[in-house]
Amino acid sequence: MSFRVEGEYFEACNCVVSCPCVFLAPATEETCTVFFAWHIERGEKDGVRLDGLNAALAVSSPKQMTDGGWTLALYLDERATPQQGEALGGIFSGQAGGHLANLGPLVGTVAGVSTAPIEFFSKDGVRRVRVGEVLGAEVEELKGMDGSSPAVITNAPLGAVTQPLRQGKSRNVRYSDHWTADISDRNAFLTEFVYEG
Repeated sequence: MSFRVEGEYFEACNCVVSCPCVFLAPATEETCTVFFAWHIERGEKDGVRLDGLNAALAVSSPKQMTDGGWTLALYLDERATPQQGEALGGIFSGQAGGHLANLGPLVGTVAGVSTAPIEFFSKDGVRRVRVGEVLGAEVEELKGMDGSSPAVITNAPLGAVTQPLRQGKSRNVRYSDHWTADISDRNAFLTEFVYEG
């Protein structure tokens, strides 16, 4: 069982910019609500091609994320064939190994794994995802002191990706499924991701 997927990624949470959770510190709010979105540009698992497919994850955790007890809901692209759906579920749940498997011990409850229409947009530092009627999120990359290059966090001790993160800000984030959230003008991170297992 082996896989490699790569593409575009972003996350948005309810922390005030910038999220201290990636530095193993408590969230700025009493709980952490965070949404992750992936667009696979190229990838496969055990010979099953996954190019062009999307996945999203909703997580609710205690103020200190490393305390565990996360509740999560995973959404898989409804365009996937049954074989592709199984591959996506294995990769983005961490069951197939790789980096996301390292987050498994922090999960307390899986609220659901479901398929949905997932639209992912990326252009000029703006990224958006829409997951059916349950999640809409839009983020924008922030510029650093030079006014043109992004502010970057490298080698963060905790994160859903190992690649350097560009600091962003959420424009609009709304979720209504296993719980509800309505946040904007909060933390966001963007990057290009590679997962292997």
